[in-house]
Amino acid sequence: MERPQPLSSESAKEEILLKLAEGKLYLTDHCKYESMPKRKIFTPDIIIALEIGEIKRKPDWDVEYQNWKYRVEGFDVENDDLIIITVILDNLIIVTAF
Repeated sequence: MERPQPLSSESAKEEILLKLAEGKLYLTDHCKYESMPKRKIFTPDIIIALEIGEIKRKPDWDVEYQNWKYRVEGFDVENDDLIIITVILDNLIIVTAF
């Protein structure tokens, strides 16, 4: 299977905002039960970081799942740095947050 082209940072950000507006946010079990509790991150923190954050790095290819992972660098509701790793499919899948 040939690797698809990644979205540009601008296109990825547009897709992220669209998925948020449509309520298509999905947190992986790793995110929900490991990274969020460990770092005291809540869903509103993730949403605000995705809304105001920026994609400053090129996406990473995930060989196991055969998709692109995007790193969104933003802030939580308390204005602390927050990085979200997400996959953009039919839903916006939040892989982890730190």
